[in-house]
Amino acid sequence: MSEAPEDDASDTGEKSMKPWLWGGGIAIAAAIGVGLATGGDGPNWSSNEAALSATEEKAEETAEAEVKKSAPKPDPDVRGVIKPKQESTIASRMTARITSMPFGKGRSFRKGALLAKFDCSAIRAELKAAQAASNAYNVTYKTNVELDQYEAIGKNEVAVAKANLGKANAEANAIQANLTDCAVYAPFSGTVVEEIAHNGEIAASGQPLLRIQSGGDLEVELIVPSNWLTWLRPGADFTFKIDETGADVTGQITRLGASVDPVSKTIRVTGSVDKTESLILPGMSGTGVFVKPNAKVAANASTAKSPKKALEQTVEE
Repeated sequence: MSEAPEDDASDTGEKSMKPWLWGGGIAIAAAIGVGLATGGDGPNWSSNEAALSATEEKAEETAEAEVKKSAPKPDPDVRGVIKPKQESTIASRMTARITSMPFGKGRSFRKGALLAKFDCSAIRAELKAAQAASNAYNVTYKTNVELDQYEAIGKNEVAVAKANLGKANAEANAIQANLTDCAVYAPFSGTVVEEIAHNGEIAASGQPLLRIQSGGDLEVELIVPSNWLTWLRPGADFTFKIDETGADVTGQITRLGASVDPVSKTIRVTGSVDKTESLILPGMSGTGVFVKPNAKVAANASTAKSPKKALEQTVEE
């Protein structure tokens, strides 16, 4: 009988302790959950900072890419070649033997100098014969005119004599004109580039004899992008760096090409070359440098060289 109260007391004690056990378990579970969420060591601030820095770096890269995209592209190399302002191929206008060619390859000459001379003895003999025939027809015509005054000759005979005289004079003049082709004179001052024929050879009509070019007057032919036509005009200054000597020469654009190449999107332009002490010969090649008359392009070019300034300008805007 005495053991029953003890059992009741133990049951009552266990019931009174259960709420405390449940509350402690809930607190422990909450602490474990927080620990798992924070990695067991509190909030993960390092991962947040890394994510923020990565976002900032990506934004900076995007801004730099936009600046590079908007920055002007560097101009392509403008290639060109030195050319003489005047060049010509001297040819024969008759079939005859060459008797004189005083200027050989590389020799310089003045305007009007004798470049080639031909043997025209046969033509001169023909001219003498034609002139003699012309004189004879002239005498016949004058005689017929005098006889016509006395009505001793018919009108037709006078007309025929006059026609024969005109024919003889025309033939003599044609032969006289051929004599002008017996010598070839320089159309301008320059230099002999190539000697095609030589002294003593028989030159046919139309056969090339010499190839000549002007001496001191030189020009540059350049190939530029066709979109430069928006600002490139005659009179624009440029600098031409010669590959063979490394010298820089200055010049001005004198004329633009007549058409644009549809495949390469380029156009040929020609410029004069200022006088210089540097050695410049036709056929030399090089690179032309132009200064575009646009301040915005220059500013954009300087900005492209400094991405930091571009970013600063972008932030300010």
